[in-house]
Amino acid sequence: MKNGKTIIIVIIALLALASCGKNTVLNPDANDPTAINFGTSNTLDVITWNLRNFPEGTDLTTLKEMISALNAEVIAFQEIMDYNAFMDLAEDIPYYAACVYSATDTYRLAYLYDTRSVTVNNQYTIFENDSNPFPRPPYILDITWNNSNYFIINNHFKAYGDNYIDESDSWDEEMRRRLACQKLDNYISTSLSDKKVIVLGDLNDQIAEPEDYNVFLSFLNKPEEYYFADMPIALSPTYSNVSYPSSLSHIDHILITNELFADFENAGSYCKTILAENWMLSWNTYSSTISDHRPVGIRISK
Repeated sequence: MKNGKTIIIVIIALLALASCGKNTVLNPDANDPTAINFGTSNTLDVITWNLRNFPEGTDLTTLKEMISALNAEVIAFQEIMDYNAFMDLAEDIPYYAACVYSATDTYRLAYLYDTRSVTVNNQYTIFENDSNPFPRPPYILDITWNNSNYFIINNHFKAYGDNYIDESDSWDEEMRRRLACQKLDNYISTSLSDKKVIVLGDLNDQIAEPEDYNVFLSFLNKPEEYYFADMPIALSPTYSNVSYPSSLSHIDHILITNELFADFENAGSYCKTILAENWMLSWNTYSSTISDHRPVGIRISK
């Protein structure tokens, strides 16, 4: 949306959004170079993770070990190419169960959840017949944790683009991602207006960009309703904190609705990129056998 505002004004606005009482911890485990443990027994820990064409080239044994070590209540995955392989993976990880959608045959979205602490009330997709903004329909997991109800919306937006929103081309990549955000905003406002909602996934674009080509304005322009928990990372990107380090890009995001603001402001709540390659002691090993994306997680303390 072009309105002539300068880049400086936009960045100032984004900085303001990121400092509105929300947690700004970037990497609380920075002093432990091998740590990938994320969850605790008394917090809701949710992770998004693009597994890149799973299970093609995947070191399955190591992946299972990593998932157990992360210790999260829910992990939302993208790029699940083989339904049966993912279900087999889940069966080999103690205490976890899987949900995989059937909206597409490849590039599926999926979840693993800890059956000891999470109850799945429902799972469903939305916008199944709207492939322009949603090449992979959003996948919703309705859960109960600690006697509270949460709705997690897993996404994998259209990839590629040129940092330009071509208003004359409805199939322009940025146009499609912007429309996806607008439709998700409308869906949440009308169908989940008073619910605790977490929107996450590989959104294939950066959130700290000028308004002229920022596809996330539907959320960013409503700071009283939404907050990108990973905005501090986006505003201070480095090789050691972005989710897609090969291009120094942070494109995997976690958005929360205002029903979660108070919990996210509690001590112990934060969002961070998890340096999963530390488990394998090498980015090259990790990126060749697990993924080219790092997981991003949010911890919510009630």
